[in-house]
Amino acid sequence: MIEPNLHLIGRRTTRVLRGALWIVALSMPGVEADTIVKTSGQRIEGVEISAARWDQILYKQAGNTFQAPGDTVASVERDSAVVARVRSALESGDYAEAIAQAKRAETGVQGWELAEAQYLVGKIYLRSGKFREAEDAFAAYLKANESTKDYWTPHAVEGRGLAALELNRGGTAQEHFKTLATFGETWTLRATLGEAQGLVLKKEYVEARNQFNKVARDRKAPDSLKAQALVGRANVMVLQEQYDAAIRELQSTFFENPSPELLEYSKARAEASYLMGVCYAKQGGKPNLENAEIWLLRTAVLYRAHASVYSNACKELSSVYKALGRDDRASDWERRAGASG
Repeated sequence: MIEPNLHLIGRRTTRVLRGALWIVALSMPGVEADTIVKTSGQRIEGVEISAARWDQILYKQAGNTFQAPGDTVASVERDSAVVARVRSALESGDYAEAIAQAKRAETGVQGWELAEAQYLVGKIYLRSGKFREAEDAFAAYLKANESTKDYWTPHAVEGRGLAALELNRGGTAQEHFKTLATFGETWTLRATLGEAQGLVLKKEYVEARNQFNKVARDRKAPDSLKAQALVGRANVMVLQEQYDAAIRELQSTFFENPSPELLEYSKARAEASYLMGVCYAKQGGKPNLENAEIWLLRTAVLYRAHASVYSNACKELSSVYKALGRDDRASDWERRAGASG
């Protein structure tokens, strides 16, 4: 039986309550509901964003106007009932509904709402594992909005690179990641992560590990990027068949007294949980296979919103159950893996 993680439940409850308060705020006249999320994790709520470009965010708070450099802002959440429906469906993992809402938004809004809806189409496809569609959607967004310096421009460039990686087009991905460095310091770190992932595809594991280390050890790197670097480094260890080392790395960073950021239901944490299962499965023997079962079930239950990780966990679970002689369960998880594709 998998024990519930009370820290995770607490943070999810906080997000639900925050969402409820946001809805209440919308119903109150004169209440500003825009939010800026800094790369440090700080949320600046109750503001009015007057302009959001990738190089600068302008916003009003308590009657005063402030500005924030674009590469210090992880995301902006602007008040829009139409776009909010897209965001909500995306975060709940209902990708078909998210696409339907995004397509509806594209024909019913203008300005920044239209731009964000176009960007979200690419993000939905990327999150749901439809990488060719994601690449095309990000390209369409950039064609329509890059010249205006719309806030989501570097996010879309990164999305094209990530989609290209998933399609095993490492060279194309590297070109996109090189472009990221033009958007500021934080994006240079994101470019390094993308380049590291490209090196993994080329099986240049030593250099890939060096690149992941650059981000993991950079004092200025946001915790979210450090998390991606740490799981990338652990993945290299798995590919090098250093399973015990990878388990120690993942346990110490993600599962033993992690920072609050690493407790989020992020893709990095989902991948860390999945890799724990893979490490135990690769070592074989009944005790290791049973440990693999626990970690992979945890991944499938907690991180279903991350479609590619969920699908991989289902496939690995099917192999684990076959090795344990439980063909009925193996068939069930093989079916789930197919249904998630």
